[in-house]
Amino acid sequence: MYAIIESGSHQFRVSQGDRITIDRQPGTPGTEIIFDRVLLIAGDGSTPTIGAPYLTGATVVAKILQTYRGKKIVIRKFKRRKNYRRKRGHRQYYTSIQIVRVTGA
Repeated sequence: MYAIIESGSHQFRVSQGDRITIDRQPGTPGTEIIFDRVLLIAGDGSTPTIGAPYLTGATVVAKILQTYRGKKIVIRKFKRRKNYRRKRGHRQYYTSIQIVRVTGA
């Protein structure tokens, strides 16, 4: 059985035991997160259940593994002949989670 969940502005196809990386979520490693914004549940031999836009009563439970920062992205701005140069960096925070269970509606 798998589900399509929404976290932030991203959608993920998950099933039990999957490890995925999402944008930072509050919590310490070992705590559980419940995703109630489930868009679709399918894969158990029957027809898929599609929400409009979300399924009521369907949840996906995940466990936080770690929170970390990604690689540095360098942003450069430059205008020729104007002595204008800017250099800036950004590191995004991520949370690695493992799906514990998928429950249908």
